Amino acid sequence: MSDAISRRQLLVLTGAGLAAAALPAALPLLDRERQTLADELIATLADPARAAEVGRQWMVSTERSGNTSTFAQKIAKRLRSHGWHPGDSPDVMRAAIGARVRDEFMHDDMVEIAGWQISRTEAELCALAAASLGTAPAEAEPAHEG
Repeated sequence: MSDAISRRQLLVLTGAGLAAAALPAALPLLDRERQTLADELIATLADPARAAEVGRQWMVSTERSGNTSTFAQKIAKRLRSHGWHPGDSPDVMRAAIGARVRDEFMHDDMVEIAGWQISRTEAELCALAAASLGTAPAEAEPAHEG
């Protein structure tokens, strides 16, 4: 067996090295894209501060945690199924949110917050506002038995 590296292996290793070197430069772009998505979603809310209060209540009552990226990606995935795509206008986003909320009401995909029933997407939009505004509950620390 030869320890020599073939040209194909050298090209693959070089390509992998270039990709690995480019990855750190691409990560800030991905973070900015996620933050932009979160900002666009929050902009659809009439009162983000009040929505954040509702989101915090839901997160506390369900012991749910999450950050802006997590909530934004979940919501975006649902909105894509209703015709929205990143870069679409705010009107298209609002229409997709409305369609998603109606769909969740029809399929009883609801959550309860302080006696009120709202759609899962509305709850996650509120949780996104809470995470974005820094009012989301801190993640619970694991219990220590002593």
